[in-house]
Amino acid sequence: MRVGATARPSFPGRRGRAWLLGTALLLGLPAQAFLGRLEFTADDHFAGATLRRGIQATEEQCPSAGAAAVWANVSPRLGECIKYWSAGLSESTGRVVLFLHGDYYQERPESHERLSGEKLSADAAAWSRRLRAPYIHLGRPGTHGSSGDHRRRRTSDESLIVSKALDALKQRHGITEFVVAGQSGGGHLTASLLTLRDDIVCAVPTSAPSSPRIRYLKLGRTRDVTNFDSYEPVQHLKANPVHERLRVFILGDPADSNVFWESQVVLAEPLKERGIEHAIVEGAAVGPERHGLNNSARTLAGLCFHDRGTDEIREHLRIRRIKG
Repeated sequence: MRVGATARPSFPGRRGRAWLLGTALLLGLPAQAFLGRLEFTADDHFAGATLRRGIQATEEQCPSAGAAAVWANVSPRLGECIKYWSAGLSESTGRVVLFLHGDYYQERPESHERLSGEKLSADAAAWSRRLRAPYIHLGRPGTHGSSGDHRRRRTSDESLIVSKALDALKQRHGITEFVVAGQSGGGHLTASLLTLRDDIVCAVPTSAPSSPRIRYLKLGRTRDVTNFDSYEPVQHLKANPVHERLRVFILGDPADSNVFWESQVVLAEPLKERGIEHAIVEGAAVGPERHGLNNSARTLAGLCFHDRGTDEIREHLRIRRIKG
C-alpha cells in the first residue's frame, strides 16, 4: 500500500463486478486482478482470498493491531503493516531468534486458512521455551494478516519491507542481534537480508532458493514462477557490511524436488569469496517433495543463538535425527 494513501477503495456493485470479471476473462487475466486488495483488519486474517488479492493498509491503520504489528516504511511509495507473534521479549531483549515461514499458494490456501493468531501465539511460546531464547514469528507481506501482496514474494520489495520491519522490532524491543531462520521462500528472505543488514549474527536459509534464477531455469522458465522479477541474493552479497561474527548455515535436503539443491548451495560461493564462516548442512526433510525443514531450521537457529560450534551443531542434528 502506498504510504499516506488514506482513501478507501469503492467496490463495484454486482453488475460492475460482473463486467470487471468478464473483462478479465477476455484479456486472459486472473479475475482477482480487477478486485483490488482486501481491507486491513486488526483481527486475525487468514482467509485464502488474502493470498489471491493481498491486503491494503495505511500507517494510520497499523497501530490498531496493537503491539502485534509494526509499520515497515521503505519509501513514500512502499510501506506495509507487518504482524508478528513473539515470546520472551522485553524492552531490552538483546539477541533474538526470528523465523520466516515458507510460501503459500493461492491454488491451495488450506494451510493458510487453518492458521489463527492463537495458534501462532502458542507456537511462538512453545519454540521460545524449547530454544530457551526470545522468539519472533514474522508474518511475511500478504500473509498471516500482514498487509502486502504475497504474489510479489521473492522480489526486492519484499526483502526491503521485511528489513524495515526488523528495524521497527529492534526499536520496540531493544534487539541488538538477530538469529534468522527461514524455510523455503522465508529462506530466500533470510539470504536476502544478509545483503541488507549487519546485525544478523547467524543465518539459517533452509530449503532456500538463494538463486531463484537457477530454480526457474531448471523448471524451463524465463522468469520466477510468480511472474515478477526475483531478487538474487547471490548477486548482491559482494561488499555490503555484515556482522563481524556472522555464521551462515545452508540447510537443505539434496533430494528436494521443489527447490533444487543447486539453487540452495550456490550461496556458499559468495560467502566463501567474502570469507564469511558458513557450512552446508544436510537435513531430513518431510513431505512428498522432501522440502519441509521447519523444525530443523529453528533447532539449528537455537543452537547458534547459544553460540554452539559448527561441528557440535552438525553432531546434534545427526544424533537427534530431527525430521522436518
